[in-house]
Amino acid sequence: MKLDQNTVCLVTGGASGLGLATVLAFLAKGCKVVIADFNQEAGDKILSEQNTPNLKFFKTDVSNEENVIQLIKYTVSEFGGIHIVVNSAGVISAGYLVTSKGTIPVDEMMRVLKINVVGTFNVSKHAAVEMIKQEPQGEFKERGVIINVASLAGIEGQKGQTVYSASKGAVIGMTLPMARDLGKYGIRVMTLAPGVFQTPMGHNLSEKVLAPLRKSAALERFGQPSEFADSVIGICQCSYLTGEVIRLDGGSRLPNF
Repeated sequence: MKLDQNTVCLVTGGASGLGLATVLAFLAKGCKVVIADFNQEAGDKILSEQNTPNLKFFKTDVSNEENVIQLIKYTVSEFGGIHIVVNSAGVISAGYLVTSKGTIPVDEMMRVLKINVVGTFNVSKHAAVEMIKQEPQGEFKERGVIINVASLAGIEGQKGQTVYSASKGAVIGMTLPMARDLGKYGIRVMTLAPGVFQTPMGHNLSEKVLAPLRKSAALERFGQPSEFADSVIGICQCSYLTGEVIRLDGGSRLPNF
């Protein structure tokens, strides 16, 4: 799909980290972008810094379906359609399944699944409804691209990642059936499974934890948010990519830490 001033992009979790890097990459291509994020303060700051009519912010709880419906309506009313969706909104969770103090509460599992899985499901399906209404574009008659964000944890979960890995594994599991459901409409669906990137989500981790993670990558470093954004742009522009999960991890193969 061509990325230019006529392309409307919606990025959930777009006020920080990988989502923000993606927003900036789309803006650099001349696209119109809506940031959907729960952090109003961060969203307002980005709007002020970028100072462009091509960027909007809509405070969103992706786990709330009515809120997502309003997000989609807002995006269409502001920019006239939706061509690209990047579902990068998510939360992390860590904790051993069983400890001397008990087990992981079911409420924690439900909290993470509601945001990471149900949130991705909500945004994808309601955005797809609008994409289907649009005129197909280009040689391959594309109407839209949906890029979901999983994690290396959804493939090779580490100790203490049962809840988080379950949520990201579910996102991975949605990829192919969603692509098959929407392919006939000219909508492609892909999932990126990033390894460890230098984002605010990892700022609370100690060097003791980070050092072996860094060493586990063939490139022996963490990813940069701009490299994640580059991958998003590449997926958007390659019209034969759909139904696949791409590991974006610098060649990481995680041992049993």
